[in-house]
Amino acid sequence: MIKKYLLLICSFLFLGNWVHAQSTADLIRSANNKILFKNYKEAIANLNKIVAKETDGPFATQAYCLRGKAHAGLKQFKEALSDYNYAIQLDPNNVEAIQNKGVLLMDNEKLEEALEAFNTAIQKNITYLDAYMNRGKALFKLYKHALALEDLNKVVKANPSYVDALLLRASIKRGLDDINGALQDCTKAIDEDENATEAYMIRANIRLVLGNPGAAILDLNQALEIEDSNEYIFFQLGNTYFSASDFRNAIKFYSKAITFNNKDASFFLQRGLAKQKLNDKAGSCADLSVAVRLGSIQADYLKKQSCK
Repeated sequence: MIKKYLLLICSFLFLGNWVHAQSTADLIRSANNKILFKNYKEAIANLNKIVAKETDGPFATQAYCLRGKAHAGLKQFKEALSDYNYAIQLDPNNVEAIQNKGVLLMDNEKLEEALEAFNTAIQKNITYLDAYMNRGKALFKLYKHALALEDLNKVVKANPSYVDALLLRASIKRGLDDINGALQDCTKAIDEDENATEAYMIRANIRLVLGNPGAAILDLNQALEIEDSNEYIFFQLGNTYFSASDFRNAIKFYSKAITFNNKDASFFLQRGLAKQKLNDKAGSCADLSVAVRLGSIQADYLKKQSCK
């Protein structure tokens, strides 16, 4: 009888622990899904429930790592960094938390600190492609193009169809004056994903540098078929026509960019410069004035020089 009683108690204890584990795992999964769909505040509410009762172990580590990601999504740098640091304290081998901390630091222009985090993640897991990808990005931002290329070569070798890696490598190759290599990577990215807008935009920029504005315009028109309300495509089209001395078309596309985003000083600055080329002093000065109000130092200088 006593044995049966003890077995019954053990069964209840096991069942209670199992239910607790299941409910915590469900909260983790739910929070992760909310982060994927950018419902960061709801994710944090879920994760707060976990950290309130889990002080250590894998669930606590996961919860702090995910909450760091949610805080990062809300641009809450201090809170995100604190959560990542605590997740790493709980599990120093959690490469995801270390790598995410690096991304957070990189996004906040703390590039040297970001590099340290990516180096640590790679030391702990030499096959962690995300860490190589992001370390390459940080190195590129620091103008260490050769080192960045080494990292991106590893990523592309491991995953030849990784579009984001191909495009980052294209930008790095362009920085190293490997124009043909950059074009090849853009074309490969488009072969992998014909809707990769950024690939068309990068390739258009390279073709313009090569003195082929017609081919650049074809690429940008293709990009517009994919994203017809992307102001940066219209702006790049304006710049392409400006480079080809077709100032009327440049103004048309700058104006289109402004209809989608009237808070970007560079849009007004460039349109003002195009109007200046057509001897439209009043229109040029009006655009330069708006660019100055939006914070453009270059527009302020030009306005003082040409709008007296």
